[in-house]
Amino acid sequence: LSIRRQRQMCIRDRYCREGVPTHVLKQLRRGDYSPEFLLDLHGMTREMAKTEIASLIYTARKESVDCVSIMHGFGQGVLKNALPHYLIQHPHVNAFHQAPLEYGGQAALLVLLDVPTPEYKR
Repeated sequence: LSIRRQRQMCIRDRYCREGVPTHVLKQLRRGDYSPEFLLDLHGMTREMAKTEIASLIYTARKESVDCVSIMHGFGQGVLKNALPHYLIQHPHVNAFHQAPLEYGGQAALLVLLDVPTPEYKR
């Protein structure tokens, strides 16, 4: 699907990349995945947030972390509205859903990443 089509399919608080089982969204919503990294975007501009999100995803993949939490806060909704559009454009984001209460609720998203499988030397 094109990015334009993915944006149209994106509902503000959840998204599942084509080819990823949709039951993953239910697992994210229930808190079956625990985020190992947390990024707090409070006080950031959209551009700062976009850079920090890219850094978070890079670091998480490098550390083989498949689930992260991104806190966008309540505020005026600027970051809350922009965040899903940034995430669906990233090739390593498999899914995201509004976080369960224990991970930030309506002020955060849980993001599931495509993490490379480690290659072990023998």
